[in-house]
Amino acid sequence: MHTDTDIVVVAWNGEDEALRLIDFDTTPHFHVLVFDYSGRLQPPFTVTRKRIDEFVSIRTEFKGALIHQVAVLLNDRPFRYIGLLDDDQQIRVSDLNRLLTEAATLNADSFQPSITSDSYHSHPQFLQKPHHPAEPVHWVEIMAPFIRKEILEAGRQFFRDNISSYGLDRYLFPYLQRMMGLDKKYLIHSVGLAHTKPVTDGSKKFSNGLDARQEGEVLRKKVLRAIRKEQVQFSREELKAIYEVGTLRWDAFKYSVKRRLSLMS
Repeated sequence: MHTDTDIVVVAWNGEDEALRLIDFDTTPHFHVLVFDYSGRLQPPFTVTRKRIDEFVSIRTEFKGALIHQVAVLLNDRPFRYIGLLDDDQQIRVSDLNRLLTEAATLNADSFQPSITSDSYHSHPQFLQKPHHPAEPVHWVEIMAPFIRKEILEAGRQFFRDNISSYGLDRYLFPYLQRMMGLDKKYLIHSVGLAHTKPVTDGSKKFSNGLDARQEGEVLRKKVLRAIRKEQVQFSREELKAIYEVGTLRWDAFKYSVKRRLSLMS
C-alpha cells in the first residue's frame, strides 16, 4: 500500500457504463477519479464491486482541455503521482497497483504502462515486451501518462492553449522535467494496457481554429524557443529524438500537404 495518495483519472463520456474496461480484480491502492467530459452532471452507474472515490463533470472539448481542468481541480491537493486514462483503455486494478509500486521503486518522475501488441497504437516503441525490465525512454505518450504532481502543476500555463493534448507528451513534459530535475522517464513492461479503439488522425479542427497537429507544432516551436532562451541542456541526440531537430519531418510535411488539399477541395 502506498503511503502517499496517487490519483488515477479515468475519462468518461457520460453515456456508457463508467469504468467498463477497468477490471476491479482487487482493491485499488490509489484514488479513483471519474471525469465526465460531457458535462451532463449525472453521477455514473457502475456495478457494485467497482469503486469511485470522486466524480467530476465538466464539459471539455478534448483531452488537453480535460488535463487543464484536472490541473486546476487538483492544484491545492497533495498527491504523488497522477495517471490519466481514457475510457477506451482496458486494464486491471492489480496491474495499476503494480505499475505504481514499480514506479515508486524506480523513483520515476513520469512513466506509463506498455501497450499490448493487439492494441491500436501510434508509436510501436511503446508496445509491450513481455518479461522485459522497465525501460528508460525519452518521453511517455499521452495515451496513458503517469506524472508527478510537480510536473502537472508546471504544465498548467501550457495546457490552457492546447485543446487536443497533441505534443504535451513529446514536447512539453521532457522540457519541464529536464528544467525541474525530475527527469526519470520509464516505459514499464511488466504492465500492459490495451487500447481498444483506433487512434484519431489529428485532422479534427477545434474551437481555436487549429487541428491537433497544428497545436502540436505550435507547442513544439514554443518549447524549442524556451529551451534556447533558458539554456536547458539537451544533447544533440535528444533534440533529434524528441524534438526532431535536424531531421526530415516527413509526417509534418505529409499532413501539411493533406490539410492544404482539403482546403482547396
